[in-house]
Amino acid sequence: AAAVAGATNIKLAADSSISVGDSLTLGTGSRREVVAVTSVGTSGATGTGIGLATPLRFDHMSGVDVSDPGTGIGFAPATRFPHTSGDAVQALGSGITLDRPLVSSHVYGAPIVNLQAGTSGYQGPPTPNQWFGNALSASAGSLAMTDASGRVVVDAMIYGSRQSNSSGNGTIASPELATLVGDQGRGGCIVVVPPGMSGAAGRSLGRFPDGNDTNSNCADFRIQPTTVLSAATSIGGNNIKVAGVADFSVGQTITIDTGISAESAVIAAVGTAGATTVGSDIGVGATAISVASVAGFTAGQSIAIDDGAHRETAAVASATGGGRGGTPRINVTAPLTLAHTAGAQVSGTGITLTTALSRTHAAGAQVAVSAPTPGAPNRY
Repeated sequence: AAAVAGATNIKLAADSSISVGDSLTLGTGSRREVVAVTSVGTSGATGTGIGLATPLRFDHMSGVDVSDPGTGIGFAPATRFPHTSGDAVQALGSGITLDRPLVSSHVYGAPIVNLQAGTSGYQGPPTPNQWFGNALSASAGSLAMTDASGRVVVDAMIYGSRQSNSSGNGTIASPELATLVGDQGRGGCIVVVPPGMSGAAGRSLGRFPDGNDTNSNCADFRIQPTTVLSAATSIGGNNIKVAGVADFSVGQTITIDTGISAESAVIAAVGTAGATTVGSDIGVGATAISVASVAGFTAGQSIAIDDGAHRETAAVASATGGGRGGTPRINVTAPLTLAHTAGAQVSGTGITLTTALSRTHAAGAQVAVSAPTPGAPNRY
């Protein structure tokens, strides 16, 4: 729950790891403060909360991060080097025994990649030009770039779900990183993962469209434009029917489908969205077309009806129905000049490609502007 300056009790969402005597860090940036715990009650907005040794200096909104470093781990011998917040700490364990000796030496932290693991980490193509020791979290986390000493952070990316604070939620080792890449007055910035994107294959947040870094995660990162196929494709075709065309433009490289079915193509022309089928036979002179779905169709757009000798074009006057709105129907601005049978395709002009497709793709397959990396120079 929100807390006001002067309060000596705060309500937390979880307090199972907090003990009397712990030091809690509230907030980030200019509103960051550290308080000592005098009592631990129950969690939640209506719980008895955490007692503090000194009054709060700032107001804090509901949802602001509260971190507790804990009492730590004692060990011997003492560390030989200083270490920054976020450095890895790991038990060495008993390791993995191999069936033959290694032929090369490898530095600490070198990645171990299991090429047979097809459900975790990055799955190409393209093949990355560098692997890291372990996969980033699919929901929230942070990545820092340091100077050669490893002690000075020169850039950072913090990502997660939107909340009142900027440090994200989940696996962020140092929320203070957020203050390096955003508006200090707001406690820093994160790259916000849009709802439903977490864990989605073949989609990225990036510095679109030109890769420019303004040192603000709030503004620099945008979601990769994406849509889905409204109709299946066939090998040799150079036009795809899609559910939406927003943010797609001529010259972009796109990736159609995901995983082993993915292929890349360059956009030659961007037309109109939508693809469906005629729901029942329609005759010459009709101005209303019963269809399976009106998704993607908008008033004023050009559509194609049927194919071959029965193909004709029309302009959409309105698209109505579907869901609780009755039978889906596309109304056109002028009477049709041909008859069409149920099952005939009705579609927008779609996206035209510079080359023919080399694979088939099912309706519903993802279409996305290709990610800036990995495996190639950043062309954005």
